[in-house]
Formats: sequence, structure tokens, C-alpha cells
Amino acid sequence: MANWLRGAWAHLRTGWPLVAQVTLAATLSWFVASRLLSGGGYSGPFYAPAAALIVLAQARGTRLRRALATLIGVTVGALLGEVAIEALGARSTASIFVVILVAAGLSVAAGAAGVIRNQLTMSALFLVAVVPPGNQDQAPTRFYDALIGGSIALLISQIAVGRSPLAPLHTEGRRAFSELAEVLDGIRQALRRHDQQAARTVYHQARQLDSRTEALRKAVLVADENLRLAPWDRHSRPRVDAARTAVDHVDYAVRNTRTLARTTIMVTRLPQATPAQLDAALAALHELTTCAAEVFAAAVSGDRDTAHKHVDRTGDIAVDAVRTVAPLLRHEQPLPVSTMIGQLRMIVLDLLRSAGADRPDVLNAIDGALDLPTAGKQH
Repeated sequence: MANWLRGAWAHLRTGWPLVAQVTLAATLSWFVASRLLSGGGYSGPFYAPAAALIVLAQARGTRLRRALATLIGVTVGALLGEVAIEALGARSTASIFVVILVAAGLSVAAGAAGVIRNQLTMSALFLVAVVPPGNQDQAPTRFYDALIGGSIALLISQIAVGRSPLAPLHTEGRRAFSELAEVLDGIRQALRRHDQQAARTVYHQARQLDSRTEALRKAVLVADENLRLAPWDRHSRPRVDAARTAVDHVDYAVRNTRTLARTTIMVTRLPQATPAQLDAALAALHELTTCAAEVFAAAVSGDRDTAHKHVDRTGDIAVDAVRTVAPLLRHEQPLPVSTMIGQLRMIVLDLLRSAGADRPDVLNAIDGALDLPTAGKQH
């Protein structure tokens, strides 16, 4: 119980901005709508806070264009619901059937995204199914409810973004590196146990990393758009540009990790045990991923001192990881093991470049450890 309470308190401390936004949006929507639409037997703007919560759920951490599309979807859905209530009555099978058919048909014909299509349809259905038949004379006030509530939610979400325009990018960066590190640790565990089934499981996890990389790319777009809406924070644009460059190399690291996970399946099929050097190298690679995540987070936050400190540490870990497996190349190894060493080197280079730690001395040390031609030797 004590652990649960501590966990709940930790979640509350980190999630209090969301609690504040939700409470403010719903309360303010009810207050404004009740003041603007009072009179004429209006019983209360019940749909204003509902629309505010719907729009706020979709608008947080997304591009303004998508947030506006969500607002349009909710209000158009409310309008369709009003028309259906007026023509067929509320809470009737006919009105529910017609409103779903028309809402889905219009959204599909307009080529709306899946989220917007769902919001439009659910908004219309909610209005028709929830409104008591005795309140049908309130039309079209529920459409105004949706417009007021959705607009307030959109405004609050953008004000929150203006205070911290790079917050979504920071969050997605943490998630991307964390899941990559988790997959690398899973590869290490599968090799340590020589477990083919575990290797297949971690390969499946590695294939899911693409969705996290895509979310990180979208977060860069969101941050870029947020800065356009926050001219007082334009000095942060170099941080977004640096993150955009880092994301490309994170993508390469993810692809090479997927290949590494696939090779792990072949290594676990071998009759001989996995070399201990691979275990140590993967442990170092996991640490390297964590260090690269710190560089990314510090760079996005604008903490140059912390970023530089972790950049230096990243280079040291990268060289150590490669030097760990280098002795394996002095003796003939099974093809999957040799392939894995090459893939480890590629992931090390990808993570170095994502952190901006690919200095010539570090790259030369890595290639020198594997007896590969270095820039100095070639010169």
C-alpha cells in the first residue's frame, strides 16, 4: 500500500499540469457558456465541458493544425447531432442510425484523419444519445456549447505550450531512448541465457521501435510549430534543429538494432555458448544509449554544460564497448557472431552521431580497436 501511495504521489507531481488544464478548461467552459447562453429556458451548458475535455485530450502535444481539426470535428459533430434531434428526435434508433451514417460518410468523403473522423462521429452520437427528449427545444445551443468549450480548451492548450514549447520533444526523446535501451538489454539477456524464444520476443519488440521514432519526428514538428507561436522563445530554434539532426541518427540506430535483434536469433541457435565479450559490449551499449539520452535531453533543455559533460562520457563508453569485442576478431568466429560485432559497431556510431560525440579521435579509436583503417592511417 505504501509503495502504491508513493507511486501515486509521484504520478501526481509530474501530472499536475494536466490536472490543472483539465479542471480549468472544463470549469471555464461551463462558466462562459452558461453566461453567454443563459435564458430561454436553457437548463445548462452540459456539452461545453464535455467538448473541452475532448479537444484538450487531442490538442495537448500535437500540432496546431491537428488541434484545430479536432475542434472542427467536435463542433461539426454537434451540429449534425442538432439536425438529427430536430428532424428525428433524441434517443431514437432512427436518429442514432442517421447521425452515425451521415457523420462517418462526411468524414470519409472529406478524407479526414482517423482521430478526427472518430471525434466527429462520437460527438454527434453523444449529443443524440445523451440529450433528454424534453430538452430538444434548446437547439442549437448545444452546437454553441461545443464551439465555446472546444475553443477554450484549444486556447488553454496553446497557452500551456507557449510556456514550454519544447516539452513534447523532451518527453518523446526520453521515451525513444528508453525503449531502445530496453530492447538492447533484452538482446543481452537473450544471449546470456542462450534463449532462442527470448531472442524472438525481443526481435518483435525491436520492430515496434519504428513507431517511437516516428513519434519523435512528429515531436520535432510540434516543437518547431510551437516556436512559431511563441516569438519570445525564438532563441530556442537551434535546439530544435539539433534535435532534428539527432533524430535521423536515432532512426539509424533503431534500424541497426532491429538487425542486431534478428542476428541474435541466429546466435542463439549455435551450439556453443555466446562469448562473454558480447555480453559486456551490450552492457556498455545500454549505458551508451542512456548517456546519449542525457545528451539529447540536455540539448533540448538548453543545458550546455550537462550536454558537454555527457558528450565526453559518451565517447569514452563507445570506445570501451568496441574494445571489449575486439579480441573476438583475432580468432575465427561463427558468421552470426562476426556479423553481430559489425552491427554493434554501427549502433555505436549511430548513437555517437546522435549525441554529437563523433569526434575524429573517438572514431579513430573505434576503428583502430578493430584494426580498421583510420583517418590518420589513410592520410
